[in-house]
Amino acid sequence: MTGRVQGRANDRSQRRADDQARGRVVARFGQRYIVALSGTQGATSGGGGAAEVDAIGRGRRMEIVVGDRVRCSSEQRLHVIEVVEPRRNLLFRSDANRTKPLAANVDQIAIVFAAQPPPQVEFVWRALLAARAAGIQSVAILNKIDLDSRGAQASLAEIEGLGARVLRVSARADPVAARGLLEHECRDRATLFVGQSGMGKSSLLNLLIDAELRTGALSRRGTHGRQTTTATRWFAYGKDGAVIDSPGFHEFGLAHLSAAQLTQWLPDFAAVTQACRFADCRHAEEPDCGIRAAVEHGEITRARYDFYRKLLAQDPGATVSRSRN
Repeated sequence: MTGRVQGRANDRSQRRADDQARGRVVARFGQRYIVALSGTQGATSGGGGAAEVDAIGRGRRMEIVVGDRVRCSSEQRLHVIEVVEPRRNLLFRSDANRTKPLAANVDQIAIVFAAQPPPQVEFVWRALLAARAAGIQSVAILNKIDLDSRGAQASLAEIEGLGARVLRVSARADPVAARGLLEHECRDRATLFVGQSGMGKSSLLNLLIDAELRTGALSRRGTHGRQTTTATRWFAYGKDGAVIDSPGFHEFGLAHLSAAQLTQWLPDFAAVTQACRFADCRHAEEPDCGIRAAVEHGEITRARYDFYRKLLAQDPGATVSRSRN
């Protein structure tokens, strides 16, 4: 290709790039997306007043996640996502067969659990580890404190032992105080809310975002019967913040984390791994293991070690260890 022809091609490419609209993905339904366009005004469910459009990705291999900054072209009443801009981070969960992205470009994750039904500490631990591995700040929110119990207090000790901040609220008994705490947490930050069903996550979100907006606006926009209750959705909040509502789910899989990563992000484990005889000790059956010794001496709780062993079973990597000497 001659320099003149190449120059014309570059000019056309630049014009196409200049014509592309920038925006943020605020919802995903299979291979279709809702994008809030930057610098626009219009009917909105999550873009904070920005006009929203239906979009598809350019090619099936393009991975697009709620929270992504994208560039779109317009083709016959439908926008096409041409470019996904580099992400600051990506939070996802995984099992042995696949990974499931939750959201990109978030500032923190809020993990909701409740005094009643009895809190599932393992879910909170898993979400905390996923956030740490992704480089995302986290906060645990104990809801329904008016129904507090000894079991919840014990769970709090286990969660705080993992280095988590914990907020105590009751969306039902004291919504004003709960709203104040949540507003402080979400102001000027993109916060992803996660939690198991029945923990009261929706009640907390309704204190921040109009319930009709959360449950109805996407359906009215023509999502054609798709399950809006099972989709992650991004809602602009305040001047620079956002509230991201994720569907309730039972398990928070961490199959993508190796044994070394697990010990790195469990603070009480990381403090004693240097005492292990083997540099790549998996803290299972190896002799002279610093972590198992710490469990025997009460420096690491048995519950936390059992949790680690359960996660370790998801990573069937080599168990042959090399001595540090």
